[in-house]
Amino acid sequence: MSSCLHSSRAEISPTLTLQRPGYSKTLTAEARKDPRAIPNKWLSLAIILVGPFLGVVDFFIANIGAATIQDSLHTGYGQLELIIAGYGLTYAVCLVTGGRLGDIYGRKKTFILGMAGFTLTSALCGYASSGGMLILCRLIQGCTAALMFPQALSFIQVNFSGDAKRMAFSAFGAMIGFGSILGQIAGGFLIQANLFNLGWRPIFLINLPIGIATICAALFFLQEHKAKHAARLDPIGVLLLTLALFLFSVPFMEGANGGWPSWAGISLAASLPVFWLFYQFERRLSEKGGTPLVEPRLFRDRGFVTGIVVTWIYFAGHTSMLLILCLFLQRSLDLDPLHAGLALAPFSFGFLVGSTFSGKLNGALGRNSLHLGALILAISLLALMSQAASSQGSETWLFALTCFCYGIGRGTVTAPLYNTVLSGVSPKDAGAASGIASTAQQVANSVGIAMIGLLVFSTLPKHPTTVDFAHAFVLSSFINLIMLGIASALLFLVPKSRGRDIAPDDLVGAEA
Repeated sequence: MSSCLHSSRAEISPTLTLQRPGYSKTLTAEARKDPRAIPNKWLSLAIILVGPFLGVVDFFIANIGAATIQDSLHTGYGQLELIIAGYGLTYAVCLVTGGRLGDIYGRKKTFILGMAGFTLTSALCGYASSGGMLILCRLIQGCTAALMFPQALSFIQVNFSGDAKRMAFSAFGAMIGFGSILGQIAGGFLIQANLFNLGWRPIFLINLPIGIATICAALFFLQEHKAKHAARLDPIGVLLLTLALFLFSVPFMEGANGGWPSWAGISLAASLPVFWLFYQFERRLSEKGGTPLVEPRLFRDRGFVTGIVVTWIYFAGHTSMLLILCLFLQRSLDLDPLHAGLALAPFSFGFLVGSTFSGKLNGALGRNSLHLGALILAISLLALMSQAASSQGSETWLFALTCFCYGIGRGTVTAPLYNTVLSGVSPKDAGAASGIASTAQQVANSVGIAMIGLLVFSTLPKHPTTVDFAHAFVLSSFINLIMLGIASALLFLVPKSRGRDIAPDDLVGAEA
């Protein structure tokens, strides 16, 4: 697919490079072939990876603060789910558009705009005075995050190749792992410290100094390079996809908690023809030589389509389980927020460890590296279920060790899964493809929390005991295990070498 663009690399979507003031250098042919010989790409990547980092930090911080927020704002379980999953809803709805905006207007400009919006909405979340206000701020925050997150994946897809690309995806996974560690530990610490008597609010306000520093670094270091004939945005495609995702996702946020009223079923049913209309419009626009929001040819790639489905199943099961785990640690094991965050640290350190060698493993085994990671996850889940079922109200070293192993499995799967999904996608479509992959994850997060969370919470009595929360965690882990098995079976439909060998045309040498 990428080979058809071989003769027009200079026309390909915008890329980012880093240029120090007064510094100019023409890249050699050797440097073009080996991105590791161009250190500015790695520094540029480090800056742009702050986007996914903050997105993950914000998710984990909100998870660890769920119980405290619930007590402070007197929210019900439905509102609590919306505080967590509502962020993922708007995130998901806007991701494809955010990725395409980066392709058209430049990743630097789009990244900075998203980071500025994310920083501002983090401040608004920190000063929310009610559950409803916090939900609204989180919804807006998700929109801003959708502008900055896909720029990292598309930047990797366009600027790196071969081993360097796998190393870059490993860095992406490691940054997510580090974000989850910081989110849990810092979140617990900030709530426990009760800085300036603000309670849970600093868990959102901490984004302000990081966001401001990143904007300054991006303005100073990152340089935009645009194509001579940049494509225009597809406004009708944006409208149709946004509407379709909204109609599909909202029932899982509100309808599930409201007992599935008739409007929820109507909304879900209405989303299907809108999705079909979106696809038909994009197909006809592409046939006429226009620039669709999402190229229909992406969906003729079996590896890409299967990878998207696997991504959705994989994250839906995990995210819902993680929310129940946070409540289990605080309600069943009676841990305060700080110690709950520390209890989750082994999981995050395991994720970091797994991410560091996942690139080499994926390069050596291709698709089979995902099966290996899934096996580690399945064994760890069975062990966690057994230990939680027999819990005596206190955390054990064995539980921490099992969380560490589960984290290794997650790290082994996550970055190679993105590499597998995006391998073979042409640089011209990198932003849209990255947006689709990220959208699948975020829709899965929201739907998983809403549906599986509803199922698990429905088993809790009006006044749940510590044993009830332990059983809820076991149930969520069992559901996660089933979904992991389905995802692993679907992986056999992905070409075996997918992610192992990267086509040379994935590298775009238009930075000089």
